[in-house]
Amino acid sequence: MKRLRPRFGFWLFLSLALAMTLGSSVAFAQGRGGGTIVFLQRRPPRDLFGNIRAWAANNRATSYGEDTANHAWRVNFMVFLNRAPNVAEVIVSWFHIERDRTRRYVSNESISLANPGERIIFHSTSLHRAAGEFEPMENYEAVISLNDSHGVRELARGRVGLVGVVERHAGVVDFTGAQPVTR
Repeated sequence: MKRLRPRFGFWLFLSLALAMTLGSSVAFAQGRGGGTIVFLQRRPPRDLFGNIRAWAANNRATSYGEDTANHAWRVNFMVFLNRAPNVAEVIVSWFHIERDRTRRYVSNESISLANPGERIIFHSTSLHRAAGEFEPMENYEAVISLNDSHGVRELARGRVGLVGVVERHAGVVDFTGAQPVTR
């Protein structure tokens, strides 16, 4: 009976170590790279060197105001990856965060990389207002992923809010003019 206890402890330790190793490799295979997306208030200077992550943290944006002339939001972000993607392009996918905290896919776009070995990526894009896509006073999540021979892997993610004026209609249509006008 005494001999069983040391063996049991050894096998218990071995099985726990194996489970932890497999769990971390499965999380890596699913693409949870652990990278972060930092949304920025402004573009980084061209001659920026040193601690780029600290500069990004000091210029962090949690929401963007709408450009009312174009009905769009100009979004700047930096992606900080744990490892270089080593591909020519990555995909940024946008998801709307619903009220029950679920994600609904909105759109995606590809980002061409000048240097596939870089671990820090800067990107600037415009999100155009459209019903069911990008709307004011809503929260969105950006997910950076890559598609290679191992499948689609997520590299980083970040959340941002879009601020603007929500259009409200009274349900009255005026047909007296040349064109109907909704009020």
